[in-house]
Amino acid sequence: MIANSDEDRYRKAGGGYNAAMTLAVIGDIHATWDNLGPVLERVRRERVDGILVVGDLGANEFGLLARAAPDTVRNYRESAAEALRRVRSLGVPVLWVPGNHDPRDLAGEGNVDGRVSTVAGLRVAGIGGAGPDRYGFAYEWDEDEILARAVPECDVFLCHAPPRWTPIDMVGRAVHAGSDAIRRCAERHRGVLVCGHIHEAPGFARIGECLCMNVGGLGPPYGRPQVGFVRGMDELGHEDLASGTRQRLLRQG
Repeated sequence: MIANSDEDRYRKAGGGYNAAMTLAVIGDIHATWDNLGPVLERVRRERVDGILVVGDLGANEFGLLARAAPDTVRNYRESAAEALRRVRSLGVPVLWVPGNHDPRDLAGEGNVDGRVSTVAGLRVAGIGGAGPDRYGFAYEWDEDEILARAVPECDVFLCHAPPRWTPIDMVGRAVHAGSDAIRRCAERHRGVLVCGHIHEAPGFARIGECLCMNVGGLGPPYGRPQVGFVRGMDELGHEDLASGTRQRLLRQG
């Protein structure tokens, strides 16, 4: 969280956000340093006001299973901490949520799972983990658990899982693997929702008045050096650093 004096710097006179504000969004890292390096360099050049990380931080080819051995859990936590250390090295505020491969109780400054915090004058609410499909990973939930949570007042939803029935929750060409509960949050939200989880489905969706972006994965499977940007509350951008492809979604137009 940034200090009130810093927050005021980002707010327009009379309230609201500064349209010149930019947040970077980093997808599922999975301790894939070869892809994280160029992403951080791109973020550094952008001179962002803050960074959002969508979870799945640590190193394990198949993720952290819920009943993993103690040594596996310890190694995973260490690699997740290293991922956050590298992101924080840019010297701007960082907010994050744990993914479904991360322990539900993964601790660290900036964890907004089930909370609201402020960065660059924007209120960011977090929903970590993934569901409703269960595969035995560390942080999985049922839709009712998310629906039972109070929907906070916020500008940005920072989620691990994407909203269902959108292009950004597609596994292959026919399977929607997102969350109906996350979609319900988006339907009632006039702002931005950013997510990851489905590595192969980076891109945008518009749900009512909510602009949504899956930033894609850095780690396997389908991992690439790619990054997203939130510019004000009216523009989302996505860059594939390997192909040079840039896309954006505008609230108007």
